[in-house]
Amino acid sequence: MSIRLQLLIVALTTLVLPWAGCQYARELETALRSSQEQSLLASAGTMANALSAQPQRVFRDPSDSQTFSAAAGDLYVFPLVTQPLLDGYREDWGISAEPTPLPTATRYRARLQAGSTERYLYLYLEVDDAHFDAEPNNVRPNQDPFDRVNLTLQGPDGRARYFFGTDAPGLIAAQSAIKADEGTDRVVTEPRIQAFWLQTAAGYHLEARIPLSFVGRRLWVEVIDGRGDGEAGFSADSSDGGRLFFATAGLDTLLDSYVGDGTRATVVDANGLRLGTTGTTAPKNPSGDAEPEPIWYRYFLGADTADMPQVSSSPDRLNGDSVPAALQGHPHAQWMLGRNGRDLLLTAAAPIVIDGHVQGAVILEQAADQLLALRDRALARLFNLTLLATATAVIIMFAFATWISLRIGRLRTAADSAVGSDGKIQLRMPESSGADEIGALARGFERLLGRLNEHTQYLRTLGGKLSHELRTPLTIVRSSLDNLESEGLRDDQLRYITRAREGTQRLQSILSALGAAARVEESIKQSDRVNFDLRDLLQSAVAAYRDGFPNARFSLELPENPCFVLGAPDLLVQLLDKLIENAVDFCTPDGSIVVRLQRVQTCYALQIENDGPLIPPQLMGSLFESLFEQREGQDDKPHFGLGLYIVRLIAEFHGGTAVAANRENGSGVVFTITLPMI
Repeated sequence: MSIRLQLLIVALTTLVLPWAGCQYARELETALRSSQEQSLLASAGTMANALSAQPQRVFRDPSDSQTFSAAAGDLYVFPLVTQPLLDGYREDWGISAEPTPLPTATRYRARLQAGSTERYLYLYLEVDDAHFDAEPNNVRPNQDPFDRVNLTLQGPDGRARYFFGTDAPGLIAAQSAIKADEGTDRVVTEPRIQAFWLQTAAGYHLEARIPLSFVGRRLWVEVIDGRGDGEAGFSADSSDGGRLFFATAGLDTLLDSYVGDGTRATVVDANGLRLGTTGTTAPKNPSGDAEPEPIWYRYFLGADTADMPQVSSSPDRLNGDSVPAALQGHPHAQWMLGRNGRDLLLTAAAPIVIDGHVQGAVILEQAADQLLALRDRALARLFNLTLLATATAVIIMFAFATWISLRIGRLRTAADSAVGSDGKIQLRMPESSGADEIGALARGFERLLGRLNEHTQYLRTLGGKLSHELRTPLTIVRSSLDNLESEGLRDDQLRYITRAREGTQRLQSILSALGAAARVEESIKQSDRVNFDLRDLLQSAVAAYRDGFPNARFSLELPENPCFVLGAPDLLVQLLDKLIENAVDFCTPDGSIVVRLQRVQTCYALQIENDGPLIPPQLMGSLFESLFEQREGQDDKPHFGLGLYIVRLIAEFHGGTAVAANRENGSGVVFTITLPMI
């Protein structure tokens, strides 16, 4: 793994800052939630105390604390914002709640709903009756069978009984039966109680409008099938219920003076039924310029809503734990999910206590948007700062890592090229002036290369020193052998003298070979460059090789035109001598040696090929090194591996290269010397 990648990974650890910011934001949100709960509970308690001081404005009858029972016929009257049209439909009521089923002992089904405006009570009735039994002319209510709806109102003057029936759907009026003077029932129309009879595929709808002056605290509705197959509803003669529970008129206006922006206030009675509602949980924005919220931050801060209840859509009641707790006399706050299942809603309820009894409760609701807005603004700044700090740290760390990598790369390149192809050592290393660890490493390389250069210089001069030091003892040995040979010696003694003389001659050759490289280097340094024709030099040299090696077969391939180079002809002849000698040594008895000169782009390519064994692949990079020798046979001449080393020195002196390779067909080897053209 590179240093840049390592430092980049280290820099990425600064991402712990946004994570810590998220944890801080969670703690901040928890604190804000607790603060919002306490604040909303305090507001609800204040409103409850204020309303307790004026109960007549909150409850229609503060002394009435009867328990609501839908099974006994009690009916909640929904407040209507606008006066609906009598058409048999309830879509214009603006109420999402479904009508309440009426009790029945048969399969006869009916559903009832009530609503009120400032002047009227509205009743909406759905009846499942596939067969319509029309009201006959001169109807006798207690004797003639027909589909009808009985309505009993308990008003200020007692109970009044009405019924709705018709011979054809449409707008109708309520009717009542009174006894005539002769003792018979007579039907009288009450035009102030209007209704619309709408026939449907499943039965019929009845939408009735009753002046509130006719309405007291109780109302009973009974639906009768004209065929006598069933009935549904509550009869005033058999039910103790039928109480009407109204919302308090003017309470919405009173509550509006208590609530602020982004808060909805609801007052319920002891049964949990709504008496009044005002406000909204959506905050007002008069300017219309809302600050964009960083919603994507919430992905990291999603609250755990698994245990939160969802706000119900019932318009007459509020769900949750806050309302029951408040009606039991205990203030309570609770977080709930909005109707969409995502938004959070805070509800806080406080009891309304009158004369030591809980008569109702005040419920305040606030959306979490205000809380989230505060959190998001703080979190946005925190995220922006931490992400900016992280990005800056990553960029700086990456730039620093790149600078470190470049310095190490320069040092590595200098170390790779410290020892040149000519064996010379470059002692100066880059970055050695640095005061850090890389500078210390570069200075360590310089010291190492300095010691290596001293050892190399010692090896370079070792051959000359040995040659110089051994010549005198060798001369003494040779002269001593000459003196012994001049004395009269036996044949067996002469044999030993001959062997000693051969050994001295061999030792003399060794000393000459040891000093050859040093002499070549010195001669190269002192050689003069001249312009000459390489083609003529090769022709003359190959002719001499044919005479010097009569057992070898030479082949010469030259260009037709002259080939001029700038160099030292004597050194190139020495180069050819080494290569030809090497080729003759390794060439097979029936093989041939090819000397070829070609023009290749801006260089001359001098190739010496010979048949024979191939060069092992592992030795390709060592052939032109000093004192390298790889020969299978032995002969009388000593070989110290200096020939190809001298070839490389001469080629590099002329600005060229020396390369060895095996033939593609595997029949021999090829040595290629490249020399630049003039």
